[in-house]
Amino acid sequence: MNCRILLLTAGMFVIGTEAFMIAGLLPALARDLEVSVSAAGQLVTVFSLAYAFGSPILATLTGKAERRKLLSGAMLLFAAGNALCGLANVYWLVFLGRVITAAGAGLFAPPAAAAASALSDPDHRGRSLSLVLGGATVALILGVPAGTWLTYMMDWRLPFRVVAGLSAAAAAGIRLFFPKVEPPESVSMRERLSQLKRPLILSALAASLTWGTDVFLVYTYIADIFGQFGAAGRTVSFVLLLTGLASFAGVQFGGYAVDRYGSHNIIVLTLFLLMLAVIGLSLLHEIPGYTGPLLLGGASMALWGFSGYAFNPAQQHRLIGISGTASGIVLSLHNSAIYFGTALGAMVGGLVLDIGGASDLGCCSAGAFVLALIAHGASRRLAVRAGGASGPS
Repeated sequence: MNCRILLLTAGMFVIGTEAFMIAGLLPALARDLEVSVSAAGQLVTVFSLAYAFGSPILATLTGKAERRKLLSGAMLLFAAGNALCGLANVYWLVFLGRVITAAGAGLFAPPAAAAASALSDPDHRGRSLSLVLGGATVALILGVPAGTWLTYMMDWRLPFRVVAGLSAAAAAGIRLFFPKVEPPESVSMRERLSQLKRPLILSALAASLTWGTDVFLVYTYIADIFGQFGAAGRTVSFVLLLTGLASFAGVQFGGYAVDRYGSHNIIVLTLFLLMLAVIGLSLLHEIPGYTGPLLLGGASMALWGFSGYAFNPAQQHRLIGISGTASGIVLSLHNSAIYFGTALGAMVGGLVLDIGGASDLGCCSAGAFVLALIAHGASRRLAVRAGGASGPS
């Protein structure tokens, strides 16, 4: 395996770690900065909004930049944002740091995948892309639980400092060992947004957005959900590790099952399984004691991770099938839709916490999954009516 591909994988690993670890450290951060947990949850919202808006804009502005300089610069920007979070003693500095990290992540992730393809032989491109994109999945297994454990053992700032150091090391490695990679043909913002005029694509992207909303409505506040029965620290870290392992299995299953059963069937199946998972989380406060809620919560989060991450390969497969030659543009819009959904999920979850409590998060998420099913069903009907783009759509 080309060692330069591993540098890109490392970059995606630290980005995935930083993006997801915030869920495990929200209670500690909120206590230290003297803000509510729902206010701390808006750090997820601002990151996701900055990524969703910034990624396509920055991709357009830097379309002609040489890839080695762009990738190393993006990692340095990401490191700077994490360093600011790791040194902050007031909420607004962490808020600003999250905006900066989102800009760095948005600048890094899309060209990293393209560079991996450009640096690989045709026979190994799929493997290289899987390795690079898999860095974010490995972050769920290793990085996120480690970040949560460091928070409860020492301080919530330490994980940000560790990520900043790893990001700076990745930036240096890319700058020193990467060859020059010329940029691909750039796509204008008008070309990107023109796909939103197609009802078939718009309804499919609505399913991506509502999926992102639903899953992160609960994940953002997972520490509070498990805190209902006294779980914290090591227990939450273990649950996040279990979730990460299930997520990795879900990605593998989703890719295999789509080829065998078609994207439509897998999308519907995973959305129903996700509904069962969040309903399980909504019942934790009804069970007395500690062991019972922990077992149900752990099983629910394992199902959440498996079905949630099996959805994405199926949805991407379907988008490629219905978008034709515009698949690259539509997949970038899919990523933006997910980040918009993540921001909305964190925002709605914060409101639910303020108005009700952690026990209400699962019920709200389950209800919202109905919207994802409706959006997917609408897109499916449009595809059939259009004479079927689709095979698996």
